[in-house]
Amino acid sequence: MFQFNDYLRICREHQNLTQSELVTALCVYDKTFESLDTNTLSRWERGVSKPSLSKQTLLVHYFSESFDRIYPFIEQAERIEIEKSFCAIGFSKMLGRHKLVMAFPCQHMDKSRFLIKLIQDSHLKQSAISKNLLIFQEMYNLPLSSDTLQKMANIPSNHFSVCEYDSEYYGHFFALKLKPSVFEQTMNFLVDFNQLSENDIAKEDELGNYLFFGFFGMSDIVISILWVHFYSWVIKQQSHILEMGAIITSKEGEMIAKNMNTEKYASLESKNRHYQSFRATTKQMLITDNVVKMLFNPESCPEN
Repeated sequence: MFQFNDYLRICREHQNLTQSELVTALCVYDKTFESLDTNTLSRWERGVSKPSLSKQTLLVHYFSESFDRIYPFIEQAERIEIEKSFCAIGFSKMLGRHKLVMAFPCQHMDKSRFLIKLIQDSHLKQSAISKNLLIFQEMYNLPLSSDTLQKMANIPSNHFSVCEYDSEYYGHFFALKLKPSVFEQTMNFLVDFNQLSENDIAKEDELGNYLFFGFFGMSDIVISILWVHFYSWVIKQQSHILEMGAIITSKEGEMIAKNMNTEKYASLESKNRHYQSFRATTKQMLITDNVVKMLFNPESCPEN
């Protein structure tokens, strides 16, 4: 697991700053640090004490701007190590309740046996695709063919993952990596979901924006693990992801969008349904008090 004191020290040392120089820089950066001194910074770096959550988030912002990378040095870790640092229960609380998250009793199941696989590697691919087609129809009242979704699932730059437990389907998470211009059109309701094609998808080494395309979980823990997997993926892929967004059709979805620090962008009334688009930069979604708490504060996680 990542420790905030190590992260703070490593970032300072890679900036070639003394503790005194970092204190001065932070005082200039934000008035919150006006009373900071080298003794306090030293205690933070040694893990004797820890800055408040709001100060941790400000420090992450400072270093992300200094290095022009979100969570510098963490993105160099193996994805599985990033996943282990996140508190899945924290994600569950951040997401809140949603009708696409069931209440299957998983409390006594062995959490280590929940496996998240990219859809290309899962023999439960068809189960996930079939479930997402039903969800798509229910949420957006738009036709979408299984063939189209199959093709999208086979594109490596899209993030389609499946949760398995003892080779049984327990949930999935789908996100499309759209070209920026296509993402912009989608956010403005100029292109329907079911009109998107393979030509609208950005390649793995191209800049693109993730559009959430459906999720489902048999329980809170399942959906949390799926989101942890996605956030870890985004941290690793951050240099090729500009924004993330979703089209929302329910109050539950709107609450989740706000909890994830996305902002309402546009709205549309069509076929007796109210559609809203929410979007945020990758940095906006990844550097929040909630995410920093889950990543650097294991003592606050009920799982530990």
